[in-house]
Amino acid sequence: MSNMRMNIVQHRHAARGFTLVELMVAITVALFLLGGLFATVQSTRRSYGNQSQLAQLQDNQRLAMTMMSTVVESTGYYPNPLANVNALPVVFPADALFATAGQTITGSTNTTGPGDKITVRYSAALNDNVYNCIGGQNTTVNTQQGQVFENTFHIVNNALVCTLNGIDYPLVTKGVNGAGVATLGVTNMTILYGVKANPADTGSCADTYLTGAQVTAAGGGPPLGLWNSVCSVSVTLTFINPITPTGPGITINKLIAIMATAGVNS
Repeated sequence: MSNMRMNIVQHRHAARGFTLVELMVAITVALFLLGGLFATVQSTRRSYGNQSQLAQLQDNQRLAMTMMSTVVESTGYYPNPLANVNALPVVFPADALFATAGQTITGSTNTTGPGDKITVRYSAALNDNVYNCIGGQNTTVNTQQGQVFENTFHIVNNALVCTLNGIDYPLVTKGVNGAGVATLGVTNMTILYGVKANPADTGSCADTYLTGAQVTAAGGGPPLGLWNSVCSVSVTLTFINPITPTGPGITINKLIAIMATAGVNS
């Protein structure tokens, strides 16, 4: 009888569940572990998103500077310059942007944003691997003067736009997050022009750098100013920082030599 009672007591002890305190402790520990797991997942997702945005920013910077360098370097080029020494005013006549025949570069200054404008023009012979700002080349015009490409770079609504022969083509577009805040794009562009202001200077092709307005005002003033003396262009682009889009932007700068005028003293 005594052994039977002992077995019943042991069975009751064995079948007893968790107490309320034990359950609360277990739930608290589980919630703590889940919170840490969720925090780790969120941090990983945030890091991945930041890396992806930074990679896109670098791609945009590379595209913008590569395209602008390719186009600006070609300023003033035209087919067979040795055989057509006096062809410059004929190939590049005066138009709405270029007040003087033969002028191949011009620009405007906007200190209040979204920045300056720069327009360059050059002529490409048939299939001669001279490209415009959207990556096209002359595949149709087979004349001695070739096909003239007139390229204007400017900022429109946080996008770097190239206007090619009167048609707008976005090169670097704006990116917007779920809250409607711009996280990718270009907010400003500053252009300075290297000119030979002192003819006695025999060093570099540029002895000073001026804004577009200053180039127009110098050297006798409008309409030509010192535009025909420009041999290099300093481009500064300000990109939105995707990590802190409402904070200061990220700026990059490149100095581009104009092949037609810089020569060996660039």
